[in-house]
Amino acid sequence: MTAESIIIGGQTVKKKLVFALLGGFLFLGSLLATFGITGVAVAAPLSGFGEFTVKFDKMVGEGFQLYGGVADGATTKDNPVAVNAIDKATINGLEISKAIPALGIRVVITSDKPVVINGLLQKATMVNGDAKFEELTMSENYIADIKDPREAIAKEFTQSANKITIENGNLQTLYLFQKTVSLPGMKVYFEKLK
Repeated sequence: MTAESIIIGGQTVKKKLVFALLGGFLFLGSLLATFGITGVAVAAPLSGFGEFTVKFDKMVGEGFQLYGGVADGATTKDNPVAVNAIDKATINGLEISKAIPALGIRVVITSDKPVVINGLLQKATMVNGDAKFEELTMSENYIADIKDPREAIAKEFTQSANKITIENGNLQTLYLFQKTVSLPGMKVYFEKLK
């Protein structure tokens, strides 16, 4: 006697799916509300869920460093990025957004008051804005003895400045980490994608 494999198609229970999605959004909302009430989030990395947009009117940072690197996105690995590290930053008119096409929405986080960040590390695929630097140093470094291509990319070219000011900033980023961030006047809302 021979056994046959029978493939049975499944169904999505819409009610359970909706409850799971709403539960996830409620958890995210309560987490963000906690940040809003206390005004401070600690060690908050965002990565691995695809590119998101960071816009602001003005950012003033101290202890700026720029170097090359790679970062993984939601669907692709080893994307070339510009790694920006800033010891302390103050941002006015901050807006962070992420489109979620599967749900037809965009999640938007804004703050209408100055945002203060300590220990900022950001990996961008695109940086656009009007930048000013104080005590800017740019250097190309000898890397022939470095065998790991990722480490070579990071060390080949570096740029640093005591102070950086960017106005009308618009960044596409795959990774964002803040040691501490204060988000006074934070608002979280959802928009329909067009």
